[in-house]
Amino acid sequence: MKRTFIFFAILLLFCCSIPLPSAHASVEQPLMRVKLVNYVKNTSQLTVSFSGNYMINETFSIPSGKTYQMRIVNNELVLFDGTHQVFRGERISFVPSHYNESHLIKINNRPYLGTILFQIENSFIRPMNTIPLEDYVKGVVPAEMPASWNQEALKAQAVAARTYARKHQRSVIDDTIHYQVYSGYAWHPNSTKAVVDTMGQTLTFNNALIDAVYSSSNGGITESNANVWNGTSLLYFPIQQDSFDSIDPWSFTLATTQIELSNLDVTKPEVWWDSTREVDTTISANIKTWLQTNGYANQDIKLVSIPVLQLTNPGTGGRVRNGAIKIDFFLRDRGTKEFSRNTDGTLKLHTVHFTNTSAQRIRAMIGINFIRSYLVDQVTEQNNRIIVRGRGFGHGVGLSQYGAKNRADAGHSYAQILGFYYPHTTLTPKIQYNQPLMGGHPPVQSIEETITSPEEALLEITNVHVDFNPTTEQMIIRYRLSQDAQMTISIQDSTNRTIATLIRDMTRPAGDRAQYWTVTTIPNGTYTFIIEAKTASQNKIATVKQLLQKTITTPEPAPIVVAPQPNPIISPLPVQPIISPPQQETAVAKVGTQVTGRINVAVANIRKSASTSSTIIGKARRNDTVQITGRQGEFYRVRVGKTRGFIHTTLVTINETISSKDRKTTIIVNGKMATLTNEPIRRNKTIYVPLKQASEQIGYKYSWNKSTNRITLTNRTDTISMRVNQKQATVNHRNRALTHQPEILNSNVFVSLRTLRETTMARTHWDSKANVIWITK
Repeated sequence: MKRTFIFFAILLLFCCSIPLPSAHASVEQPLMRVKLVNYVKNTSQLTVSFSGNYMINETFSIPSGKTYQMRIVNNELVLFDGTHQVFRGERISFVPSHYNESHLIKINNRPYLGTILFQIENSFIRPMNTIPLEDYVKGVVPAEMPASWNQEALKAQAVAARTYARKHQRSVIDDTIHYQVYSGYAWHPNSTKAVVDTMGQTLTFNNALIDAVYSSSNGGITESNANVWNGTSLLYFPIQQDSFDSIDPWSFTLATTQIELSNLDVTKPEVWWDSTREVDTTISANIKTWLQTNGYANQDIKLVSIPVLQLTNPGTGGRVRNGAIKIDFFLRDRGTKEFSRNTDGTLKLHTVHFTNTSAQRIRAMIGINFIRSYLVDQVTEQNNRIIVRGRGFGHGVGLSQYGAKNRADAGHSYAQILGFYYPHTTLTPKIQYNQPLMGGHPPVQSIEETITSPEEALLEITNVHVDFNPTTEQMIIRYRLSQDAQMTISIQDSTNRTIATLIRDMTRPAGDRAQYWTVTTIPNGTYTFIIEAKTASQNKIATVKQLLQKTITTPEPAPIVVAPQPNPIISPLPVQPIISPPQQETAVAKVGTQVTGRINVAVANIRKSASTSSTIIGKARRNDTVQITGRQGEFYRVRVGKTRGFIHTTLVTINETISSKDRKTTIIVNGKMATLTNEPIRRNKTIYVPLKQASEQIGYKYSWNKSTNRITLTNRTDTISMRVNQKQATVNHRNRALTHQPEILNSNVFVSLRTLRETTMARTHWDSKANVIWITK
């Protein structure tokens, strides 16, 4: 008979006290809660086996030697003995009858001491190990440093690992490099001796635990915490030369051309797609993984070229902070197997180009085992290959593990090693815990008592905003996390239907974060970006919604014009659209002139909306004249005979001169040249226009009450009211939030194009290269 049991998981006693004891003080040993990710991975079934007797959910005993299969069935964990179901529940905990090395639970054959709680996390089985601090450190040290190294180096590593653990004790950490690698009961006698010989010792500054970070090699110079993670420079993380570090030089090369297209038919990619590989397979795989988690989910990717890779702007510690990277690639949908194509049937070349991005982003894209640190000495290009050389492995803040080894081999004690890498800190005395490490069953308590801590910081999501990057064809969702959390970011359309989930329950560290959404085939409209965060310990959720009126869409590249032949072959990249010969500079067209253009390719598709995936409603041929009535993203709104629709800007050459040499801003309203008495003002990447002139151009009557700073716009159907320096407007008696507030500049009220769009619902576009503003109403 099947039975479902309500249980209370029994765990080891949790001691949260942070005050540090004096030498030989007798205290309770703190406990660590470690989420097991590194070796378990993401799985819906695993094997658990037992050495020694255990209790399951404080209900049944499990004899030594038993092996079970655990699976997820109907959103519950089910324990199987062969084909027989022996237990089920939303959470299952296993507690040893005695805490010692004779009582081990093996997960997929890896042994662990202590209590294991299994629960479902994002459709996967996630174990959490609760274990005394010192035994946790015994599982960390040999995973972070070779156990065959000098005892003094191992002791230094033990103190650093213990200090880091105590600092993060109030939260659930995991067993990966995001925190510290923890290998369970994979102890080694040498590293265990180092832990025992430094039992309880930690590093403090002003009587508070420090965050004792460390890395493999600093390349010969330590780094400041402020240069890596921003914030205030800490006295115990100085920049200093380290003559004992192994330097650990590294280099790699990268081909600028990953797939040679000269012998491939890009009209028939299905012929060669599965058999074609990039030149640098490992780096290419890393970049694809990054792309798939940053806007290109569920896409098969072929990298065509990586023509740009730069690492620049070294900080005071010599480590690069910025760089540039450009990636050209083809896409195929994993579900439909459809290729992303141009209008003429050839493969569409997508590009991601970061011109001044963070070095952290570039390292994440290329891979941490290639760009092993930010201490980059040289980036050169020879024979179509980019060569990068550097030193060190890791961030370089705090202890260098190889430096510690070399110092220990030179006769330095662990206290001297720690004194160099964490100057101005205090090494606390050893502690004698009153609970024997290997005897008896420690006191227990409920999972609720262990996990909930009143001192845990509040989870918050702040600084949320969404930007559009027309170069990369992506929306950028930016936000700030108050603490490490599991993140889910989804997008809903105006009907509240979820149309995309960018990430689901992915761990993100505290600080400023960004997520990317590729909008190549996404139509215009109002979208809701939902950002959810939850902490591992409390399972709390914070949600922030932000509305965006997306009025800029991504480009449809010009079709490649190829002379008729049986099997057309793509020309070498990059392919440029056919354009008219340069014309002699003429005067800017007069106010009131209707803007027109002519088609510059053999055939141009007219689409129903400004999207490459929109329905084709007509065609225009070379030298046909089109009337341009506006611009929406990278498409012109056109009229061709009786057909009205959209044509990509690269397929049309404008007949009139609409921009001037003096770089004054041109404004085009409903396809006709207009004028602004006051020049628009640029601020960072935002352009502001004088509200009176801009609103009157699209048929509104403008009034400004200077005593109340209230602005009113009216026409036959609309009444709009807003105040200077307030991000709130009323449109037809309905409140509307504004992205940017109206401001008084040069004695006039100016608004951003986005604010003009949000209030009047006019379509706006700023062509920053030509310095032309398009407004359509």
